[in-house]
Amino acid sequence: MSVVDWLAMVLLWGASISRIRPARHSHEQRMLWGAFTGLALSRVVTAAPIVAWMDATTGTELATLLRHLTGLAAATCLLAYVEAITRHGRPSRARWIWPTALVVMGILTAMFVARGGRIYWIDGAHAPFPTAPTGRVYLAVFDAWLMTCLTAAGWMFAGYARVAPPLLRLGLVLSTIGMAAGVINRAHVMTVNLVTLLDPDTSLREIPILGRVTLLACIIGITAGTSIPAWRAGAARLRTMAALRELQPLWEALTRQYPAMALTVEGPLQARLVRRVLEIQDGMLNLTSVTTPPESSDPGTVAAWVAEALQDARAGRGSGVPSGTVPAPAFRDSKDRVERETQWLRQVAMKFKQLDGQPVALRVP
Repeated sequence: MSVVDWLAMVLLWGASISRIRPARHSHEQRMLWGAFTGLALSRVVTAAPIVAWMDATTGTELATLLRHLTGLAAATCLLAYVEAITRHGRPSRARWIWPTALVVMGILTAMFVARGGRIYWIDGAHAPFPTAPTGRVYLAVFDAWLMTCLTAAGWMFAGYARVAPPLLRLGLVLSTIGMAAGVINRAHVMTVNLVTLLDPDTSLREIPILGRVTLLACIIGITAGTSIPAWRAGAARLRTMAALRELQPLWEALTRQYPAMALTVEGPLQARLVRRVLEIQDGMLNLTSVTTPPESSDPGTVAAWVAEALQDARAGRGSGVPSGTVPAPAFRDSKDRVERETQWLRQVAMKFKQLDGQPVALRVP
């Protein structure tokens, strides 16, 4: 195996393994995982030792057929992934993708069996014998579907890139470049096959360096481009987990006092964060029935009021009638109201954690 083959193998298996966990929860990520896994498997059955062993064991070019089928499955998964993430709530445009892919795979498998398990061997695609045209038709069908998938996916990505945020746009552009490189890779091979099919005496041959460079550019572009949205999603997940962790002490103190307020339904991290913010707000509203809330929305002042009100509530004091006013900044007219309110509550929670357990006399800011 060449350096290019090893580099492609490492990139593809790394991308496949890194997407196992997201693929458990998302159709789009399952399709992306399928694309990288299919490409990685196709590189495995391209390795010379694997090919030699399978050829000798089966007496056919089964390794080549598996390489083609896994490559087609990977391209189909990639197209399904791009269609899903650029759909924007519209009905699926992908009803034709998998049926067509299965038809193409069925045709290639039938041709492979009818030719006695041969594609490239002495009476196959590269030989000047009567059966050579059939082998080249086989390869033309294979390349046509690959190019269809890559062209359609690249077209949808390029259109979506015009309205995407800057960082996501970079990922879409890189993916589009990778898909364009893949189209060039297969168009170059397909052109040689079709010209030879029409003119067996042609001197036109494949350019090995062009094939290797475009293959590597395709793999790197798609891997890097699709990793940027995954990185953004991962970074957002880490931020959400940090917010949940910081809100935990305040939330636990309030729900311990008002257990009926806590919801037990699980959900995505972002939904859990929004729910936790709402539960903290409900708990603070309940505390207004114990002591009058402060007029200031300073996090330290609010945290001290929450700590004191909780102590009074545990002692059984309070009128039992909420005032209806929760001490908080005016976020009502803000477009990012939930995010800003979450940030403010995180500050309150940090102050509350510092005050929790201190004597009441020491809680006055």
